Amino acid sequence: MTKKKISKKRAELLAELEHVIGSNCYNGNIQNWGPGGAYYGEGRTFRYPLTTVDQNGEKRKAYSPARTLSPEVLSTGYYAFGANRLHIITALDEVLRHLEEKHGLKL
Repeated sequence: MTKKKISKKRAELLAELEHVIGSNCYNGNIQNWGPGGAYYGEGRTFRYPLTTVDQNGEKRKAYSPARTLSPEVLSTGYYAFGANRLHIITALDEVLRHLEEKHGLKL
């Protein structure tokens, strides 16, 4: 599959959508302890880091990278799950293209 270049405006939208998804991770095994040893219960939500690859092939993980990345670098964004990767920016772009082509979404 050939990657299409994405515009700056589309990249900003993809970054916003990625931030929503990445901010909805939850781990029920995390123990929450507050000041003075107060137990706040189990489970915690957290922001999953987005890994990108720059022009030099260097990988970078960030929690809020969207506003500082070029569309080309942002388009490399993925979530690393052990040996697996979820190419979240590519997937979100495919969702937008599907909505544009099949449902008349205008961006």
